[in-house]
Amino acid sequence: MTLGGRDLLDAPAQINIWRAPTDNDMNIKAEWRRAHYDAASARAYSASVEPGADAVTLTFPLAVVAPTIQPILKVEAAWHVNTSGSVQASLSVRRDPAFPPLPRFGIRLFLPKEMSQVTYCGLGPFESYVDKRRASHHGLFGSDVFRLHEDYLCPQENGSHADCDYVIVAGGGLSLTAVGSETFSFNASPYTQEELARRAHSYELVPAGSTVWCLDHANAGIGSNSCGPELLEKYRVDAETFRFDITVIPTIEQ
Repeated sequence: MTLGGRDLLDAPAQINIWRAPTDNDMNIKAEWRRAHYDAASARAYSASVEPGADAVTLTFPLAVVAPTIQPILKVEAAWHVNTSGSVQASLSVRRDPAFPPLPRFGIRLFLPKEMSQVTYCGLGPFESYVDKRRASHHGLFGSDVFRLHEDYLCPQENGSHADCDYVIVAGGGLSLTAVGSETFSFNASPYTQEELARRAHSYELVPAGSTVWCLDHANAGIGSNSCGPELLEKYRVDAETFRFDITVIPTIEQ
């Protein structure tokens, strides 16, 4: 994706189902790793392009797969590129019920690190998840990717903000705005989930060199069973079918 001759992405967009396990994911993370969620990626089987009067639609039947196992998800992915420059992703998903609930489902983007200023309308200013939100309230908030990172002693999933209407990431004269057809969650961080998962101490973390922006249809609740009952069903990402629609709008800042 380019705007005014400048790249807006440091790497291709990714379908994202993995997160760095939290302390509370002590038991479920073993199931996640047996299911190879940490090694999963999207594989497209074909591609088609359909020009229209106001948009070009690119359609990809794909699967989210990992080595040695059957497909985790089947996805009908359509990207609608509007003549105004906005891009709408429409993802229709079917999950194989033989697999455990997902850690999350969404899209991960790697933006230039100069794009580090974040404005969002949703739950803030503290991190919030589907079952962890009473310390937050709805409003319009601004921050940067380093302040959005929660520096737990043992690195883990952190900094998500739930129930968002829109998010803007800006810097270096460029911005990207994400708007959902329904409310969604996001993380914006200097660290990848792989980096958070591999480190034992916060002082060992190495920034990715990009702004790591996760736009999530769903992110599993935090109250899993490290020392108590399993995560309540209503907080799991375990629907057999679901749909995620998100629009990304690039802008040159004046």
